[in-house]
Amino acid sequence: MMAERERGFRKMLEKSIVENIKIEHKVVLKGQYQKAYDLLHDSLDTGITPCLVGPPGVGKSLIARKVAEDTERSFHEVFFDENVTPSRLIGSFDPALVVRNGRNISSFEPGPLIRSMVEGGLFVAQELNRATEFCQNSLISPLEERHYHLFPLGMVKAHDNFAFVATQNPIETAGTYRLSKVLVDRMGCWIRLDYPTRETEIEIIVENTPAFSLPTSALEKIYDIVDETRHTSSLEVPASPRSGIFLTRLVNRYLSRFDDEDAAIRFFAPAVLSKEMRVRDEDKTVSMVIEELIERRLA
Repeated sequence: MMAERERGFRKMLEKSIVENIKIEHKVVLKGQYQKAYDLLHDSLDTGITPCLVGPPGVGKSLIARKVAEDTERSFHEVFFDENVTPSRLIGSFDPALVVRNGRNISSFEPGPLIRSMVEGGLFVAQELNRATEFCQNSLISPLEERHYHLFPLGMVKAHDNFAFVATQNPIETAGTYRLSKVLVDRMGCWIRLDYPTRETEIEIIVENTPAFSLPTSALEKIYDIVDETRHTSSLEVPASPRSGIFLTRLVNRYLSRFDDEDAAIRFFAPAVLSKEMRVRDEDKTVSMVIEELIERRLA
């Protein structure tokens, strides 16, 4: 029974593997997003390495994926932290195959950076300022000389379409490192994104909410609550646009369970917002700050 179940899973796994995940909803390219898209696209066209800078959830990854899709490049990414090593980017030799075949191409399992270089894809170094200096140094050759010395195979030369994009959170964000001056010097375009305007963020929320059916009044209340977190001094980390999307999806789906839209928002908002909050005021908890904020906006 277990063997049959495992074979069934393997077949399902094989069917689920795709070369690239396509963006399934409209990407809102307005204001800062249109500018970021154009800058990113033009930088890559001229061989300049860009870096997208902004707080979590403002759309840095989506803009990079959109450019990859529009330029017909394969998309590869690595999310950096202190545990990511150069071998995670470059790849490694399979010990069993090395014993059988030696250290050659057939025994080498490439990482996402090498795959991107060979295919001419777009490699996105997500949250690069969370990478250790050791890992940052492994990126210098691919950025500057567009090659990587893969011992003992030799020099891997990047395809002409290979492109590298970095993203990073603001340097004051906890857990980040400063990028080395050598690495920064090889990035020629810094594209900054902030929280979007009211009109744009509301449009993003709607585009990311399947079967959207909420009245405008409910959508505006949700936006106002999310935006209020960005202007509340006692909160160290505000809510990202993703919080507005999650909250809207829940209220949109289950509004009929409640007496009115305010009751639905009051029920779901604390659970959605508290996931990423940190408070500066030691006398208050996250729950207290969120409850106060909700009451101010729904009063």
